[in-house]
Amino acid sequence: MELRTAYWDDRESREAFQRFILDIHNLDFNAWEEAGYWDDAYRPFSWFQDGEVISSVCIYSLPAVIDGRTTKLAQISGVGTLPEYRRCGLNRELTAAGLQWAGTSHEGVFLFSDEDAVPYYEHCGFKPLDEHLPVMAIEPVLRRSGAVRMNTGDKGDLDRIYAYANSTAVISERFTVGNPKLFMFHAMYTLPYGIWEIPELNCLVCFRRNGDLLKIYDILGESIPAFQRLYPYISEETDREVEFHFHPDRLGLGEAGRRELVGNNLFVKPGFPVADPVFPYTSRA
Repeated sequence: MELRTAYWDDRESREAFQRFILDIHNLDFNAWEEAGYWDDAYRPFSWFQDGEVISSVCIYSLPAVIDGRTTKLAQISGVGTLPEYRRCGLNRELTAAGLQWAGTSHEGVFLFSDEDAVPYYEHCGFKPLDEHLPVMAIEPVLRRSGAVRMNTGDKGDLDRIYAYANSTAVISERFTVGNPKLFMFHAMYTLPYGIWEIPELNCLVCFRRNGDLLKIYDILGESIPAFQRLYPYISEETDREVEFHFHPDRLGLGEAGRRELVGNNLFVKPGFPVADPVFPYTSRA
């Protein structure tokens, strides 16, 4: 076995990693790569055997803003081991190597765990941290025309989304984390039908509805519009509540309520610099 890291420039090794992720997580990175959004900030730590990845941990190095200051956080993701190599301590060694690398240049480390992996991360010294989403009651308003749904299957629209992602102001001065290429992963994989452009406000808004609940996942623009300006473009007469998947401190709102976010299994290393974070939906790797 050979432990390798920072091997994206080696095409065969990167393809081996992609096969591994497809096998372990049923996630195909090909579309993300072919569109040009593969991110060198997503750093692998992998055991190879006979040219194939048998165990891997990835550290995503992400810019962050905490109370108005800029910093960097590390997110652990892409974790797994082929079944025949499990319970040999391979992932534990890779996690230690990744944490040693991240510890020299990142203010904090976080991850979102599968239920089965919770005991493992607790054993590795990670601590659970609750997340609570801001929520507010809303009254629908007269719908204003002008919002255009983006087609993420169209290269022109993808290019336009990426331009927004590269020039956007931070969504929150209180706490935000993420980067343009990670946003494009969500644009292509988790929000392909939920991104709308509002040309009059020069912004994108990512949202979905669940009955009378409006879920807003992200807003991108050179300036972030106040919610009262944005909402008429996406209003529906059935709306009764809005849920923000980020800190909405830049939206010009009053005090929001809180709803516990269940199932994300957020874990952090002790000393994480934010005690009550709302991780933007598009920050999850």
